[in-house]
Order: sequence, then structure tokens, then C-alpha cells
Amino acid sequence: MAFSPAATLRRDDFPPEPLARSSVFAAVAATSALELLMSSTSPDHLDQFNRLVDIIARLRDPERGCPWDRVQTHHSLRRFLLEETAEYLDAVESGDHQAMCDELGDILLQVVLNAQIAAENGHFNMADVARSEADKMLRRHPHVFAPEETTAATSETALRRQWDDIKKREQAGRQPRSALDGVPRCLPALARAQKMLSKAGQAGFEWPDFDAALAKVDEELAEVRAAAASDDQDALAEELGDLLFTIVNLCRWQQLQAEDVLQDTIGKFRQRFTRLEKTLADQGLTSATATQEELQQAWEAAKMLEEKP
Repeated sequence: MAFSPAATLRRDDFPPEPLARSSVFAAVAATSALELLMSSTSPDHLDQFNRLVDIIARLRDPERGCPWDRVQTHHSLRRFLLEETAEYLDAVESGDHQAMCDELGDILLQVVLNAQIAAENGHFNMADVARSEADKMLRRHPHVFAPEETTAATSETALRRQWDDIKKREQAGRQPRSALDGVPRCLPALARAQKMLSKAGQAGFEWPDFDAALAKVDEELAEVRAAAASDDQDALAEELGDLLFTIVNLCRWQQLQAEDVLQDTIGKFRQRFTRLEKTLADQGLTSATATQEELQQAWEAAKMLEEKP
């Protein structure tokens, strides 16, 4: 299928047409939002975006395109989206803004390529993707785009409640099978667990307080010890999973993201271990040849270096 001009993103593709679905979002939201988009979107932004869309369409051309790009599908591209996202997160952690720019471009490539594949099959195009997301942002930010039509919501808690209420209204016509629907299966395990626990809590399945949630960790730890003593690997795996799940719940209770907490700890461990390796190398040792006492001393030295101002 040749690339259609209709799949190119234009300024005309931005009007917030579905806002009338909710009484909260009146015409004032559409007008103010459109004015904002028109004033803040430079021609170069759209020109460069459309250039990328045209390039991807050419790469997918059945006759003149790239053999690799032509055979890609939504399923074959899944791992690339995950990899590019991970590389962007690494760039963020390193503080390398040029790398962040490059990796965001790689993520954008995945978005445009998937939209092009969908357009070729008559499902949706890039303009549909952008329009859908723009409309969603307008609907979910009435305090910005329709302040005259809404009560002020300024605190993080109030804004989160407003977001969730609007999201529920958007999904009112759907038939959810469970309160846990909507948690992506492909999320990293910690993030998936936390989202699932949050949904369960919103549905009323919740500990009365943090102390009760903390006591559950003690209970699960005792069960891990019992399973380890029984030499039953299947039972141990199950109990370790339960323990991890309850620890994620502690993070949720303290409004911490378990994924971020563990990533920070991994980073700290890597930093300390690298220092340990250097300390041992200065002594002509490695982590494989050092005694347990030497390893412990090098580890404590690494921690002390970390604590120095």
C-alpha cells in the first residue's frame, strides 16, 4: 500500500473533536487547547515529523523499500520497543542529553513504524495515534484546558483522583471482567505487581494500615524459611514470590515505586562492587582469589568511600 497523505500529521489533525462526550469538557476546552497547540507547535516540528513519517513509508514500500523494514510486524517489533526504551532509561540515568535525544528518536521510530504497519492494513494511521492521545490529554486535564468548567484541583492527590475519575468515565461503556483489568502483562514484574496491588486496593482489597502490611512480610519470611528447610524447590519458589509481592506492597504503601527502589539498590551495589574490585586489584587479588575476610574488608572500605562527603 502506497503512503497516503492522510497518514501525515497536519495541524488540521489536532482539533479535540470528542470532548463533547463528557459535560465536564465544554467548547472552551477545545478552543483554548487548540490555540495552545497552534501557538506552541513550530512549523519545523511538524516538518521534521512528517519527514520521518515519509521516510518510514518509503522503507515499507513493497517494491522500493528496505527488505528488513518491509517484513516487520507489530509482533516482531515488540522486543525492539522494549530495548529502545531501556536504552533511553540508561541515557536518563547517565544524564547524557545527546544520548537521550538519540534514544527518544529510536522510540519515535518504533511508534511511527508500528503506525505505518497499521495504516497499510487499514486499522489506523499516525494522525489517528496523535489525535487520540491529544484528545485524551485534553479530557484528562480540565484544570488546564477548561478551568472555567471545573473546580480547582491543584494537589497531587486531587489531580490523581481527577485523572482516575475521568479515566473511569471514558471506560464506562466497556465491560471489565475484573478490577485488575488493564495491567499490561509485558510490564516488568515489579511494576506489574505494584499496578495490580494498586488496583486491588482501589477495589477495597486492602490492609487496614502499614503495620498490617508489614506484618505480612514477617509471615511470608517465616514461610520462606520453612520451605527452605523442607528442601522443596517448588514450594521455596512460590514462597519467595509471595515475599517479593508483599515487599512491593510495602513500597506502594509508602508511595515509592518498587522498580525505582530496586534499580537504585542495583546501582549502589554495582558502584560498591566496582570499588571492591579496585581495592582488591591494588592488593594483587580478585573477588575469586580473596578470602572471605578480605572480601568483607574491601566491601566495608567501598561503603566508607561512599559515605564520605
